[in-house]
Amino acid sequence: MYLDHRITVKIARILDMIDFSALLLDYNGNVILPEGDSRTLTMPKELLQNPTMPFVYGGVTLIGAGEEQPVFICLHGDSEDVKKCAILCAELLNMMIREDMGHTSREQALRLILRGESEGAELESLASEHEIPMEGNRCVLYFYFQDMEVESAIQLMSDAMDSDADLITEVGHQAVAMLKAVDEDADFAEIEEYANAFESSLLTETGNTVFIGISDPRPDLSGIPEAFAEARKAINVGRVYHPARRVFLYRNLLLERFLSDVSPELGADYNARIFNRKTARLFNDEMIHTIETFFDNSLNLSETARKLYIHRNTLVYRLEKVQHAIGLDLRNFDDAVTFKMMMLLGKGDNNRKLRL
Repeated sequence: MYLDHRITVKIARILDMIDFSALLLDYNGNVILPEGDSRTLTMPKELLQNPTMPFVYGGVTLIGAGEEQPVFICLHGDSEDVKKCAILCAELLNMMIREDMGHTSREQALRLILRGESEGAELESLASEHEIPMEGNRCVLYFYFQDMEVESAIQLMSDAMDSDADLITEVGHQAVAMLKAVDEDADFAEIEEYANAFESSLLTETGNTVFIGISDPRPDLSGIPEAFAEARKAINVGRVYHPARRVFLYRNLLLERFLSDVSPELGADYNARIFNRKTARLFNDEMIHTIETFFDNSLNLSETARKLYIHRNTLVYRLEKVQHAIGLDLRNFDDAVTFKMMMLLGKGDNNRKLRL
């Protein structure tokens, strides 16, 4: 279940008035409140099977609120007073959630569509009620604002929208999703240019950073949940393998998506075949920057040397040092691909901690 910012503010006020230490958790055990707490707690199976009954677990009392994929209140303590308080809080949350769901706005309807919580006839009814066309080629842009309140972000995005057909809604405490209309022969260069322009403008005007994931297009609303997942994954994968970038196209991350599916243990094992104690001095920051620049310039020696402000012979010397140490000639396409894959596999350990 998704709780928008208005509801979480109200819940935070309730939890602040409780004498016991309190957390609000989602169905997977991720802490929603207090904000900034990034812990994930283990959710007992017994609690998930019967979420409306107080459950004592490891010195805390948990209880759920809401129907499908409920949220959970976690109070420190296991006394009868704590249990009664947990039940009261859950009832208050249930009232707030039912009231919110009873007045579905266009933004809330869009969230239900993006998250796949409305299907079939219900989806058609929801789309009709809020004048969201069922048919139409659209992709999802996922905006994750690192240091900015979502209300301010939405206002900025509303001002920057270039089409009345585009729709935006809050999808997290620091995240906004845009349903963007595109032509059937969509020019992704234009969409990427739009995203880059917004990212650059935000950084220049406010000093804030935004990460943007762009999905493949879908011809109707039924495919939008899959597009929403693609846009999120584009950021999750892109931040790991391209930390200097801020805009990520799902379709351009095929190799990176493949590598992200490799287990961290296997990836670390292969990465260590090249990057180990023996080669640590060779592969310092300068050498890695040299190699990455060489790859970014399609193995072009002259262009790479120009970008690095070094002589072409200096670049050749560095590449020959690599060849001597590990047996791979990075001027050869096959060897360059092998090296890059081994290098990228070493970044897999960052996958989990950078995930949205």
